[in-house]
Amino acid sequence: MKHTKKNLGGNKLEYRVEVAADDVTKHHEAAVKKLSRDVKVAGFRKGRVPPEVAAKHVDPSALADEAVNATINAALVELITLEQLQLLDRPEIAVTKFVPAQILEFTAVVQIVPPVKLANPAKLKAKKSAVKIGDSDIDEVLENLRRQAAEKKPVKRAAADGDEVLIDFTGTKDGVEFDGGRSTDYTLVLGSNSFIPGFEAGIVGRKSGDKFDLAVKFPSDYGVKDLAGADVIFAIVLKEVREVKSPKLDDKFASQVAPDFKTLDDLRRDIERELAARAEHEATQKFEDDLLSELAEKSSVEVPDVLVDDQLGALEQQFTQNLMYRGLTLDKFLEDQELTRDEWLEKELRPMAEKRVRNSMVMVALARQWDIAATDEEVAARQSAMMTQYNDPTLIERFKDPEMARQIAQQIVAEKTLRRLAELNQ
Repeated sequence: MKHTKKNLGGNKLEYRVEVAADDVTKHHEAAVKKLSRDVKVAGFRKGRVPPEVAAKHVDPSALADEAVNATINAALVELITLEQLQLLDRPEIAVTKFVPAQILEFTAVVQIVPPVKLANPAKLKAKKSAVKIGDSDIDEVLENLRRQAAEKKPVKRAAADGDEVLIDFTGTKDGVEFDGGRSTDYTLVLGSNSFIPGFEAGIVGRKSGDKFDLAVKFPSDYGVKDLAGADVIFAIVLKEVREVKSPKLDDKFASQVAPDFKTLDDLRRDIERELAARAEHEATQKFEDDLLSELAEKSSVEVPDVLVDDQLGALEQQFTQNLMYRGLTLDKFLEDQELTRDEWLEKELRPMAEKRVRNSMVMVALARQWDIAATDEEVAARQSAMMTQYNDPTLIERFKDPEMARQIAQQIVAEKTLRRLAELNQ
């Protein structure tokens, strides 16, 4: 393939491409083979017509379209790779010369991501947070392990703090049921403070089989504006009271958690190691993110609207799904916030979208400046590691897809780039 480049201004480039004759012939033959599957010729079964026979019966216009499109698509992939182009939109294609199976020349006008003028990546002010694990952090994990290993048995007595209860409840405000206020067979540990103030305390002293109304008040800073500071009534059915007996924290408990642990101190040290490793990973991630954001703010970056709009769509979809998991809708959220969708997008999401795009552009520019790439071996190893985590054949096939391999390569490049950025600013 031969090509020349012309700068049209405004981050637009025009490429004049002459495809190699062998490639034109190859794609022509592939087009004949593909279209011949639907050709009917007397004396041959459908799909079994020889290519040289089928070529005489294929619609010339359809054949030309198929061959040209396939040839141009392959040439564009090669061009993008050779020129290391980052496209903002689909190229504008115009065929300038075409002789079936012999010659194909075309122009491609592409709009590319604007160049980034990077600030000095080695003189940033962000600092990594120190990691410290205290006894209280370890105690909290131990308490969770005790709760998981606890014995629970139904009792006839009145519920008390520390008991687990099984309840149905329906919440109403001014006699009208509110969103997210109903649940069936809900498990709640009394004294856990996982519900609004007064809810758990109102169940204490009640027995299995009791049905009662509980008047409570939502906190003034509650996330749902319509409920913040509101007086509500919960109609509760107490189905079961369960006494919870947690095991004693001793060497025996430690060995039950894992046979390798002989003492409680062994278990505590292992928990400390796990917490420290997790905290170190989170601190490193935050440090890298802070460095990238700082570098992006100090660099000269022209953020294209088309990329911001793509991110806006992704952020809105993600936010809407999170609301659905909580039993809410976007319309209800916007109503509570007293915002229109356009106001919410501009005030809340657009700044986030612009930051994502800016950081991503700086990341790519930095990787290119440092000539960072992902090797085929690295991509294959990551694919293999991901596939071993799943037993679903459909998911495993997805990991083998070329597009998935490209995404994995991008992730590896990003990780390498951020790691080097962090090393420069230790």
